[in-house]
Order: sequence, then C-alpha cells, then structure tokens
Amino acid sequence: MPLVGNIRDFGLSDFLFLVDRGYKTGCLHLSRTDEMASLYFEKGKLLTATRKDDNVPVTDLLVRKGKLTPVQAEQAAQAHQNQNGASMSQVLIDLNLIGRDELQRVLQQHIEESVYALFGWNEGEFRFEQGQRPEPTAPIMPTPLPVEHLIMEGVRRIDEWGRIKDRIPSTDMVVKFIEQPIERAKGINLAADEWRVFARINGKDTLAEIARKTGMSEFDVCRIVYGFLTAGLVDVIRKPAPVPMLATGRPLAEAPRIKKSLVTRIINRIRGM
Repeated sequence: MPLVGNIRDFGLSDFLFLVDRGYKTGCLHLSRTDEMASLYFEKGKLLTATRKDDNVPVTDLLVRKGKLTPVQAEQAAQAHQNQNGASMSQVLIDLNLIGRDELQRVLQQHIEESVYALFGWNEGEFRFEQGQRPEPTAPIMPTPLPVEHLIMEGVRRIDEWGRIKDRIPSTDMVVKFIEQPIERAKGINLAADEWRVFARINGKDTLAEIARKTGMSEFDVCRIVYGFLTAGLVDVIRKPAPVPMLATGRPLAEAPRIKKSLVTRIINRIRGM
C-alpha cells in the first residue's frame, strides 16, 4: 500500500531523510495544481528525478546539452531496442558515445536542479510507491546520488532564493549593463563562472536564456547576477512584449494609416452587399 500525505505536513527534506534512513527503493510522486514531479530511489539513494515540464529521454537531454549529436542519439535508440532491461544511460556508455564520468556530471547537475526546485513547494500531495522503477529511457545517473547533500543544499537555497527574489522576481527578467560596465568591473575580481555570465549579458537575453547558453543552473546565474546588481554593474528589467507584425513582416506600428473617410466608405460598401 503506497504512503500518501500532504507536503504541508511532511516536507521534502523530511521525506528524503526518511528514504535515506530507511534504505528505501521506489518512487516519490509529488503534485500540486498542474505541476508534477517524480523522484526515484534505490536503497536510499537518488537515481533520477523528472518533472512534468521537463520530462525528456536522456538522449534528448544530452543533445540539448551538446553532448550528443542527433545521429548519435538515433544510434543509441536503435541499440537500446536490442537490449533487454539495460538503461539508456548504460547503452550510451557501452557504445562509447559518452564517458561514465561525463554522463554522471551532466545528469547529476540536471537532476539536482530538478530536485532543488521542489524544496520551494509548501503545498501539494505526495505518494511513495515502494519498488517502482523509472523508465529505461529516463536520465538515470550511472552512480546513484546520496541524499544528504541534496537536503543541505536544498534547504540553503530556500533561504537564498528568498533574498534573491526580492530583486530578481523571475528568470524571465532581462539583464542589461549599466553604463561603462568594464570601468566598474576593473576593481572586481570575478571568478570563472562569474565571467561566463558577465560575457553573456547583452540586454536581450533573459536569465533563463543565459543559464541555457552557459550550461549553468538558473539558481547559479541568478545568484551571480544578484551579486552584479549589488555591485551596481547591471540592472534587470521585464522582457519587452513582442511587437505585433503584419503579414509583410513590417511592425504593426509602421503600417500605413488609412484615412477615416476611406474606412467609412469600406464599411458602408460592406453593409450594402
């Protein structure tokens, strides 16, 4: 019989602690309104985590991250069909399409970020299905992840997110430099990741787009940009709404104006039909 309950009464950090101490194998299903997530465990360690809005096969994820080509992904899919019970992750390693350590790094970052986002849920339902396994094509890590680090980092991020969101309410915000950013940055020693974000700021890309282009997590990008904000290097603004376009490709605002008298004649002609 599955274990069910409400997140208000039993938070994610509490459940991860229970899974770890109980050496549990199975799946924790979380849901609230139209959002859903599933965390799969093996003997108390995390195998993978999937969310409704980002539930993709491991090959699609690796293509998106630039670690596989579409041709290699198709090769792996065909080979996987001939395997009996092997995960796609293992097939990719066996075909030498990606190294075990590199695959672990990519999947671990992706899965950790999926889990950390769930720590902010303060309402919803959970259900734990004992013994349930993930789909063979799911992004399963070669080495299951201990949950102690997830608990500590997830709780820390809840506190940091609260502070960051006071000034960066959404990852749909656009980052732009304040005048003469290079002059302001001369006296600041930027770390490698900070330079990666700094170099991607163009006044057009959102925080989410910068995260995708740098391969960094949205949390890390927001944390770095928050530091830039505090130092007076950048500002964040709402992304401008798209300009309506005509069929000709010209912006609607540039469309030639039709005289009112002409509009009246057209309307009268239609009425007379």
